[in-house]
Amino acid sequence: VKLLRFCYKLRLDKKGNIMSSTLTASSVKPGVRRSKSYTSGRVCDFSGCETVISIYNKKKLCFLHSPVSYPRVRGHLPREQ
Repeated sequence: VKLLRFCYKLRLDKKGNIMSSTLTASSVKPGVRRSKSYTSGRVCDFSGCETVISIYNKKKLCFLHSPVSYPRVRGHLPREQ
């Protein structure tokens, strides 16, 4: 399926009267990009761990051995008393 974008253009004279009008169509490029991937066959860097890391995971450690990280908290944190 080919997607088209339509654009209606008006040409006006100095007084604002319509001189001519055209309808043009152009194809819409998809906004989907490929997933970033890393080398295959990587193994966790933790000594003794043999877990193979996914090609889509950019980290060097597996989930069990990666340091704990917390997501960004939005808004205000309650004041500790």
